[in-house]
Amino acid sequence: MIFRNEDIISGEELVGYGTVSGETENRLLNLKKLRKLNNIYYIWDYDEDFKKLIFSYKYHRKKKLAKLIADMIKKEFEFVIQREKIDFVISVPVNIQRKNERGYNQVDEILKCLDINYIQLKRIKNTEKMHKLLDEKLRRKNIEGSFSVGKNIDFKNKRILIVDDIITTGATLKEIKKSILEKISDKENINKNKMRNNKIDNREKNYREKYYEEKNHKEENYKKENLNKNPNKYETEIIVFCLAAAREIRISKGEI
Repeated sequence: MIFRNEDIISGEELVGYGTVSGETENRLLNLKKLRKLNNIYYIWDYDEDFKKLIFSYKYHRKKKLAKLIADMIKKEFEFVIQREKIDFVISVPVNIQRKNERGYNQVDEILKCLDINYIQLKRIKNTEKMHKLLDEKLRRKNIEGSFSVGKNIDFKNKRILIVDDIITTGATLKEIKKSILEKISDKENINKNKMRNNKIDNREKNYREKYYEEKNHKEENYKKENLNKNPNKYETEIIVFCLAAAREIRISKGEI
């Protein structure tokens, strides 16, 4: 069976191994515009033309579209990196099952084409497709506990850019932010405990360990409850860069 190489928007047959027609590329370029919504930067509205682009890239296994997308956003991406004085770039990991089916992480491939050093978080939980869950509470529950932050990475006092393809309600990005801030908090507690243990003698150790265990438990619960309310408490800035923003996040004027 012979498959036609078709343009992702017009459907016209492409000569050779082109990714899109010149008309489609110009159309996407004319639609792009770097915008900022609180701490979220995005290039396109999640409209029909962009949907066709990202759908072909993700679900039709057109991996070579990564280069086209990277070329189109390169100037804007570099501008954000410089303007925000970014220390670390993080890509959003995809569901393991979907990555195996697709063969690649769509965000990773774009970052590779941009020649950017980035950090990969671990996806430790397979989830339902977020676009199938219309209720925000179900989205949060679905994505909760999905990400693991590396032990050897110190994010304290750093400016971090999380990169994703589409932001709809922000549930995934909020969970990543929460994981990062919790990791910072955990490291601080570990370091404090080490310092305390080095200062106390053996006679007081058991008593103090019990005391600080209870104290740290209370502090940890308080921090977890207030992570999203007061992120600056940890002196770490989280910024988001997405290819496209859906209507839901634009209307709500959300913040990650």
